[in-house]
Amino acid sequence: MENNYFIKTDSMIEKKSYLSQPNMIPLQDIYTMSIESEADIFSDIPLSLFSESSGRQISSVMTKFKREYIRCICQKESTIVMPKLRCYEDEEGALVVQLASSWKSGNASLYFAFEKDEDESSFGMVWNDDLKRNFESRSGSIVLNNVDEIIHEVLDFIFRVY
Repeated sequence: MENNYFIKTDSMIEKKSYLSQPNMIPLQDIYTMSIESEADIFSDIPLSLFSESSGRQISSVMTKFKREYIRCICQKESTIVMPKLRCYEDEEGALVVQLASSWKSGNASLYFAFEKDEDESSFGMVWNDDLKRNFESRSGSIVLNNVDEIIHEVLDFIFRVY
């Protein structure tokens, strides 16, 4: 859906989009989106993860993840304190982006593992609740699953567990 305004001319009404105006910035891009620091899980990972220079798969997944996470946080209209994502390279050379925390009665972990061979990249979620003796685990291939569905599952996991 495109928002428009009308400019009246002598001969006809010309329809123009404000989105094409160079001085207008109606939407924030992924780099300038901001939320409260307590809820910003992205603040400790490099901005380069959102750039194609880090790899098309990484930037695509992380950009969608951040955009949808921020949309969800803004809809909730309440400040929640969240752990921060961390980024590291594992012993096999995969770039891992992980959200992990533990508490007195359990722990939770969410990860994306971006391999050099993108077909091998994966994601996973693990939650252990010692009080209720619940255990949940889900993992899969990023390539073989729909990225939008992965992001939906990840967000559901985050807001259910944290």
